[in-house]
Amino acid sequence: MPDTMEVYDGTEVTVAHVDSLANGGARFDITADDGRKWRIDLTRDGETEVVTTWREGTLADLGVPAWLDDVTARLIQQ
Repeated sequence: MPDTMEVYDGTEVTVAHVDSLANGGARFDITADDGRKWRIDLTRDGETEVVTTWREGTLADLGVPAWLDDVTARLIQQ
């Protein structure tokens, strides 16, 4: 079930667990309220790798927003 959270700049993001990774980490989809979406792998050590990104449902080459570290830090604490 997706979780919604507000990051420090006021952006609301939805976080959905996609899959568990063989190395003990997890894959998540993080969708911002403006239609941008990042699929990330998060390792048990807290390292983040962007797998793919979308804008309004279309593949796009998006940069990593500054607030992504805030979201991943919250995920690690859960």
